[in-house]
Amino acid sequence: MWKSVWFSYAKLHEIIAMTQRQYGPDNDIANEDFLRYQYFKNPAGDALIDLAVDVQDGALAGQYVVWPMRFLIHGQLRQSSNSLNTLTGKKYRGQGIFTGLAEETYRREEELGHAFCYGMPNPNSYPGFIKKLNFKELGQIPLLLRPLRPSQMVEEFLHSKVLSVFGKPTDPFFRIKESVKEGALEILPVTKERLELVDEFWNAVKGKYPVMNIRDSAFVRFRYLDMPRRTYFPYLAVEHGRPVCFAVGRIMEVAGMQCAMLADFLFADGYAEAAERLLRKLLHEMQNQGASLAGCLMFGHTQESAVLKKLGFFRCPKRFEPQPFPLILRLFDQSLEEKGVCDVKNWFFTMGDYDVI
Repeated sequence: MWKSVWFSYAKLHEIIAMTQRQYGPDNDIANEDFLRYQYFKNPAGDALIDLAVDVQDGALAGQYVVWPMRFLIHGQLRQSSNSLNTLTGKKYRGQGIFTGLAEETYRREEELGHAFCYGMPNPNSYPGFIKKLNFKELGQIPLLLRPLRPSQMVEEFLHSKVLSVFGKPTDPFFRIKESVKEGALEILPVTKERLELVDEFWNAVKGKYPVMNIRDSAFVRFRYLDMPRRTYFPYLAVEHGRPVCFAVGRIMEVAGMQCAMLADFLFADGYAEAAERLLRKLLHEMQNQGASLAGCLMFGHTQESAVLKKLGFFRCPKRFEPQPFPLILRLFDQSLEEKGVCDVKNWFFTMGDYDVI
């Protein structure tokens, strides 16, 4: 038997121990510094954490966590959340802990006036969200890929230096070159000293799509500059002193390959050329840092997707995807359905809008 309780710091080390048993000690969410930062430094608010404890001995049986997010919906600021870090202890599975804790969390969200909760579940948790927790799938987000160095991809994926030799003749065709075009455009790394430019950029683009996670300086600093255990490459394109494009990369290992993942990519209307030049700079840097493959999640209806495809990104065939990427949603404010929030074509969404990258 179990009962639900709210999070207390006294349970933090039990949370970490349970996570380490499930995912190993090297996972970010099994690290105390990372969790303290992720859960309690978010400018959108502290995480909502509901725990299941054994009624007999008080041992931790499971957890459910949502990450607050600030969304702009047709110009209106609304508090929302991202579902993440759900886990049930091995001996407590099959007791309804996941759905029980989730419903308790959603009750609290409704009381707080949250607009919705969204998620990107893995195949194991997807059925529970859809069948038991009243989530709706809005659509599958395409995974876009672009080789940067095919010979290295072969060596990393197949662990064969011999076979990688056959890929070397193709390397020059995929190498990203920086734009050498002269002009007023500057490509600048985002630093704490340049966060005012981030706010200026966000104010210029915040109405581009009807449903967007807010990307102001507070979010960018929290998500990309100060996040423990992760190194990001955030850049702005600035033309005549005006920021017109923002992009963020991170190198991480996927299927044994060093992948340059685009965590974020957004540009102002009319600045597709500047966006292309910024991406060339970013991908060139990550290629020089050892990345062999670039990847990005981006809906096909966006202008950003068109620029990615122009640079050689293509949709990963479904049979080669590491997993599907469904965007799911549970509305708390039902009036938002009439405003098109359940229509995926109104959304702008990137890897930066959830936690994995």
